[in-house]
Amino acid sequence: MDRPKLIRLVSDGTGVLVSSDLLVEIYDPDRVSSVLLDGNYGGLILDMDLEESVLVSILTEVRKAPSICWLPVLCSSALDGDLVYLTDGVVTSTEEAAVTSAEVRKRVAEIDLDALSQGREYRLMGYLYGRTSDIWPVLRPTSHDLYVYPAADFLSGEGDSARWLRNMRERGLVGNGTLVDRIRRCPSCEGPRLNYVDVCPGCGSIDIAAKEFTHCFTCGRVAPTEEFLRGHTLQCPFCSTMLRHLGSDYDHPLESFVCNDCGLRFIEADVVVDCLDCRTRSKPEDLLIDSIHSYRLTEKGRSAAKVGSIDDVYALLDRLNYVVPAYFDQFLDWLIMLNRRYPDEVFSLLGIRFFNIVEMSEILGRQRTAQLMDSLAGRLRQLIRGTDVSTRNGTGILWLLLPRTDREGASILEERILALANEVVVEGVPKPRFCSSLFSVSEDLLERDTAALVLARLSGDLEGS
Repeated sequence: MDRPKLIRLVSDGTGVLVSSDLLVEIYDPDRVSSVLLDGNYGGLILDMDLEESVLVSILTEVRKAPSICWLPVLCSSALDGDLVYLTDGVVTSTEEAAVTSAEVRKRVAEIDLDALSQGREYRLMGYLYGRTSDIWPVLRPTSHDLYVYPAADFLSGEGDSARWLRNMRERGLVGNGTLVDRIRRCPSCEGPRLNYVDVCPGCGSIDIAAKEFTHCFTCGRVAPTEEFLRGHTLQCPFCSTMLRHLGSDYDHPLESFVCNDCGLRFIEADVVVDCLDCRTRSKPEDLLIDSIHSYRLTEKGRSAAKVGSIDDVYALLDRLNYVVPAYFDQFLDWLIMLNRRYPDEVFSLLGIRFFNIVEMSEILGRQRTAQLMDSLAGRLRQLIRGTDVSTRNGTGILWLLLPRTDREGASILEERILALANEVVVEGVPKPRFCSSLFSVSEDLLERDTAALVLARLSGDLEGS
């Protein structure tokens, strides 16, 4: 199989890489995107020193074009600082560049390339599908979000990468990767530029001053030390006692601040937070905590990239007495505690994994696959009871929680669900493949089991099937 050629941007015919039949050399940065669009190339190699503005211009043109947005952009030398996040890494030879490009191209061949023109979400999913690395944040102190994601900015073309990625995370298309930083934000405008100010705990004034205070043992009065000074001696301004010996005539109490507005004396000032963007004043405990992560493609995102639809092919299963995963976990924990207190309160948990639905959808198309899943969901609904509860906390895995059901009853339901695979006959495609894992509280509950541990154990069985 012939390997597609790579575009090599060089300066005056020189560069680190040796010329090769795999390379098509160009010398004008302004021609890069037009050349890539006109031919079937495997990637771009920047084999010359580039200013950041030139690199940004090239990547803007490449990443905004749906047909080439996924292409690897490599360089022959290390880039400075944050520029490293703008490319796919450094290569030292033409062969290394060809191998890297071929790996990306092989992965991208699995997705619906036509969907890349549907919007920036598909461009991002296609870009991530072709790579094993995350999209990383870069600190930009002058930006509203403080951290930006340059690769996402190029793919989006709208400059709101941080919020856009958070939205995609909430939709389950991308997930958190490595934790990079943790910052506080204003609860009013979510701005990260905050000023922490010490204020008087009595009146809230910022006009406070650190003071040393003196306590007269004779009359018990406390006042700033400067009020006790009489030349080079200390004399109480209230009872006129001469204060000669620290510890016997006087001492210095803990009070260390005085408010110049209301005169309050206090040990510790209150701390308030002023937002430099909207000028809202907040308490530190009211600030929003924002964890900054890299982002990676989830299984739902991978499925959406393959099928070319963000509404994944398993969504029709959510009609089976569906609850969100968090509530499902709480309900399972409650049933475990109930059984420990009342052993006669039995229940079972059944996990069903659908193996090749995504592959079937690639052959059938989205519409026929939706019809197949609608039929399958209808048959499943006939098998489960109104008291049974379902959820999906992983693409292709359906969880059924069966109250008042022992192992024997759950096994019967398990066999009937697995038998559905043989009832689905579609000409030209293989039959769906299911596997299952069953938990029954009476036989399988361990001493320290929780909902999370039980689900993790069953998930491991299903993934290993």
